Amino acid sequence: MTATNFDLPTPIRSKPLIFAVLLVIGELGLIGTVFKHLISFNCRANWPAWACSGASGALVAVYCALGALVLMIMLRPGPFRSLLSEAGTRLWPLALNGAGVALAFAPVLILKDGAGSDGLLMTALAWGLGMLGLVSGLMLFLAPVSRWRGFVAETWTTLLPLLIAGAATPMLATLIRPLWRLETISNITFSAVVTVVEGLGYAVEIEPKRKIIGANDFYINVAPVCSGIEGIALVILFVTIYVTLFRENLRFPRVLWLYPIGILASALFNIVRISALLIIGLEESPELAVGGFHSHAGWLMFTLVSLGIIGLAETVPALQKTAVSAPVGAPSPSVPFLQDPVVARILPFAVFMLSALPASALVNTPGVVYPIRVMLMGGILALFCGLYRRFAWRLDPVAVAVGAAIGLMWVLIPVEPSDAAPYGALTGSLLIIWFVLRGLGTIVFVPVIEELFFRDYLETRFRLGTGLGWRIFAACATAALFAALHDRWAEAFVAGLAFSWVIARRGNVVDAIVAHGVANALVFAVAATTGNLAII
Repeated sequence: MTATNFDLPTPIRSKPLIFAVLLVIGELGLIGTVFKHLISFNCRANWPAWACSGASGALVAVYCALGALVLMIMLRPGPFRSLLSEAGTRLWPLALNGAGVALAFAPVLILKDGAGSDGLLMTALAWGLGMLGLVSGLMLFLAPVSRWRGFVAETWTTLLPLLIAGAATPMLATLIRPLWRLETISNITFSAVVTVVEGLGYAVEIEPKRKIIGANDFYINVAPVCSGIEGIALVILFVTIYVTLFRENLRFPRVLWLYPIGILASALFNIVRISALLIIGLEESPELAVGGFHSHAGWLMFTLVSLGIIGLAETVPALQKTAVSAPVGAPSPSVPFLQDPVVARILPFAVFMLSALPASALVNTPGVVYPIRVMLMGGILALFCGLYRRFAWRLDPVAVAVGAAIGLMWVLIPVEPSDAAPYGALTGSLLIIWFVLRGLGTIVFVPVIEELFFRDYLETRFRLGTGLGWRIFAACATAALFAALHDRWAEAFVAGLAFSWVIARRGNVVDAIVAHGVANALVFAVAATTGNLAII
């Protein structure tokens, strides 16, 4: 089973396009890095808050708009074949691009701490004209004005909404941020935690107004972000995905009861999680409470709730149709378990995810036990080696280039080093073994596991129809879920879309695995060389 090919009769001129993508990623990444980290200028200490947020948001908006354009190329490649038929035949536009980059860097000469907002207008003008030159140069490098005019006339009804939606994404993310600070849920959670802990016999001090609870030297703040809204949102998303994928076997509207059941279960588990966190801290283990249990136990609770929802839906007759047939994509009873293609795509990912939960929740430094997870991943992949050998294992230069672009993007966007090394106190030969196994997992096992599950299985399942809309939905939904598993969700979302495009080119999942592996190899090499393992 491989992702559906889009049947491109004539391939897009890929080399100039890849060059342009790599160039714009490098240029925007360099501009962001210099102005945010390499000059002595504190924006908020000199400029109004709206100007600082606007400057930062504008660069992110450009990234998101370009991502939307890449999505359109991936899902509707037909118009781009004509547009890019002359790509790379003119080099003079690169001079315009370079002039735009130089102009964007010009404010480095005037931005100094203590200068106030004197240079604000000139900086905004330089950035605006610089971005115009940067983007225009690349556009003319890819196609002359006449072809752009025809392309826009043909696609503007799709292109314009996509670009607007992409550019507006940062602003929309800011606008919905207050939804994550629901005081009512926070108050209920705090009161419930106090009741549970006091009911278990612990004498604690409470400060209801600030939602602080604890005793001795260990106190926790049940802030709004700890109210459980994140878990509730994840459960709603999970139920929606489950109901969508297996709608043929579920009885509507009864199955919609899974929503309130999942929400209630998530809220209760969050209360249990915070109560357990407090009790662990009070029992003289504050490091474990904060370092291991605090955030990672939330994923454990979410997994339990998700498994419970599936179990409930599959075992309660009232939620199933009378004539229950095997779900589309479910393992066929006539196929041996270890020879089932669907199992080979789902089970390794399940082992990969579940192995992270106990390590994250019960170990102060979860990264120390990553080699154990690598051995589990290797073992489960080995069971399906016969199936994987049937794939078309060929090295595609385009996949390699896309992977290199994603890896470059990942390392160019700055990330603060972690306070604690993920390998803990390991030294000598144990540390060498840790790095070898960490690299093996990151470069080989993880790309295979994640691409087989996300792009080869899940994206195919999300395509509920054959139209463009379903392709867009499948690619975006898969990329969003892929991003949810990463702390650096924005970069992961872009990577997910890129991997979807790679697999769609030839209908070969190996291409996505190669691109993912190349990206991870580049990231791991930079991380190991610089010592900043937080970028992985």
